[in-house]
Amino acid sequence: MESVQSDPAHPEGEESASGKSAALQEQLLSLPILYKVLIANALIVLAGAVFGTYVTARFVHEDIVPRREGLMLLFGGLGVVLSLAVNYWVLRVAFEPLDSLERVASAVRHGDFSARTEPWRFGDPQLSRFADTFNETLDELQQDREQIQSLADQVIQAQEEERRRISRELHDDTAQVLFAQLLRVTALKHSSDPELRSTAEELEDLTVEAIESVRRLALELRPPALDDLGLHDALADLAQRFEAQLGIPISLKMSGTRGRLASEVELVLYRVAQEALTNAGKHARATRIVLELVRSDTGVTMRIEDDGRGFDPALTSARDGRGIGLGLFGMEERVGLVDGTLSIDRIDPHGTRITARIPLIEDTPAVSGASRRRRALDVS
Repeated sequence: MESVQSDPAHPEGEESASGKSAALQEQLLSLPILYKVLIANALIVLAGAVFGTYVTARFVHEDIVPRREGLMLLFGGLGVVLSLAVNYWVLRVAFEPLDSLERVASAVRHGDFSARTEPWRFGDPQLSRFADTFNETLDELQQDREQIQSLADQVIQAQEEERRRISRELHDDTAQVLFAQLLRVTALKHSSDPELRSTAEELEDLTVEAIESVRRLALELRPPALDDLGLHDALADLAQRFEAQLGIPISLKMSGTRGRLASEVELVLYRVAQEALTNAGKHARATRIVLELVRSDTGVTMRIEDDGRGFDPALTSARDGRGIGLGLFGMEERVGLVDGTLSIDRIDPHGTRITARIPLIEDTPAVSGASRRRRALDVS
């Protein structure tokens, strides 16, 4: 009967001992921080006691008192240094999750909701569970934000579609009916009855004013220049109309790269300018407005400044008596849907500055979620 010999290079005993040692190490590392500190300090005390006893019994004699005092100072110093070093290492490793949590919290506070904590092998298990809960909460928060942003996107798109429909109906139906009525009223001006001619002239003036109001409302709802000519011409037309309507001089400045932007970006900037000019004219009591558009290869920036009475954006709510809160919320939502930022600042001694910054993102696969939504909306 042949005997089976084990390979001397890989003894089974050593493998078993190595596995047990690794398992014990994992169990020790997974202990809570309290027990890690207690074990570390107990080992320090044990090592100091054994080492001190050995040295004292081996080298110190009763007739050498100064040497005994020197050893006491040496042991005390070594114990303090060793205790500080071991406790620092244990606590530093155990509290590493707190540093990571602080970095993630700071990133979230500055708007980076994609930041997450990483798993730690040597961290405290209670802190690790807390970090996992923190990550799960951030995941749910990000999902809620994306859902809210998607709903806001759908609401704004539905609003634009409704604006486009109403504008088309005003232009094709209401304006045509009023124009036909104007032709009939104009024909009555040639009547032989003086009273009828006078009435016809009054009706003609009223009909012309109604046609002009319908035309202006249709332009405000959906300006054809924005679709046909682009943002620059649409803003020029907007500034001209508001200047005539409000009686306030509006300075229009445009610089940088020319050419068409993405349709959704042009629409967002136009709506922001429209809302800002409305607030400056109706609520701020401004006497001068500056509208500036600056475009570069990486982004486009639009600023609207006025010299009105100004307001504190932090105190403006949706129930603002001047009707500013909902307008600001709409501007912020629109700019956010194209990955942009909107800032509102007070100008000393009085006035307001509204700045919209939108990055120009190349159409590549590695784009943000908002950019993907914008392309999906274009397709739909």
